[in-house]
This record gives sequence, structure tokens and C-alpha cells, in this order.
Amino acid sequence: MNRISHSIEVVLFRSRFLLAPLYLGLVGALLLLTYRFLIEFYHLALHIGEATPQSFTLDLLALLDLTLLANLILMVIFAGYENFVSRIDVATESKDRPHW
Repeated sequence: MNRISHSIEVVLFRSRFLLAPLYLGLVGALLLLTYRFLIEFYHLALHIGEATPQSFTLDLLALLDLTLLANLILMVIFAGYENFVSRIDVATESKDRPHW
């Protein structure tokens, strides 16, 4: 029984690497989101003169939503990868790493 239990634990522990492609997919989603943000910002800048205060505020809120979503994606990538897959060694060597 101990041998079977150990084998199951090894498989479960090593299965954490199945998450790595998902985090890479989230990096791709972050790139797409950045592209979408730039498109929205461009349209906002083009039509700034004809926008009502209400529509301008809504457009700014849409940009804010995209920014908050990008931050959430980045937090999920870093926290998930560090907690479940592997430590990010590049971050410890970086000079511009946040001190938190």
C-alpha cells in the first residue's frame, strides 16, 4: 500500500507542470488584451472632440477595466506559477524587481 501511495503522490506532484502551458496561454491573452487596449485608446483619442462627457467617462472606464483585467491576469500568472509549478529565479536576480 505504501508503494502505491508513493506512486500516486509522485504523479500528483509532477502533474503541476501541466499548468505551465496554461500560464503561457495567459501570457498570450495578456498580449491580446494589450492590443485591444491600444485599439480602444486609439479610437478614444480619435473621437475625443465629439464625445459627450458621459461617453468619454464610459470609454475611460472601459480602458480601466482592461487595465484591471491585465493586472489580474499577471497576478494569476506569477502567483500560480510560483505556488504550483516552480520558483521564478529570474525575478530574484533582477535589479528592477519589486521589494515586496
